[in-house]
Amino acid sequence: MYFLQLSGTIPENKQTEFEQTFQFVRSKLPEGCSGCIFSRDVDDFHNYHFISYWNKLDNLESFAHSVTSQMILGAFKTLGQLKENKSGLLIEINTR
Repeated sequence: MYFLQLSGTIPENKQTEFEQTFQFVRSKLPEGCSGCIFSRDVDDFHNYHFISYWNKLDNLESFAHSVTSQMILGAFKTLGQLKENKSGLLIEINTR
């Protein structure tokens, strides 16, 4: 299983627009996505996190180059500041 994590800060006056963008994007995630989490930091309400999980690396790579992924990145960069963009292997599952 693979993951993609995006984190950043969004100023208070842009948070409603940012959250609306994520509500729209969540409905556009492809079938290859096993699940996703969109959250706001409890200790600092300016920090947001998007984490998605993928069964196959190909699905993650395809998503990373998609319009939907660019919308998420654009929301962080346009409305606030993207602080973290990382992806990788979360856990390896053998199905023998």
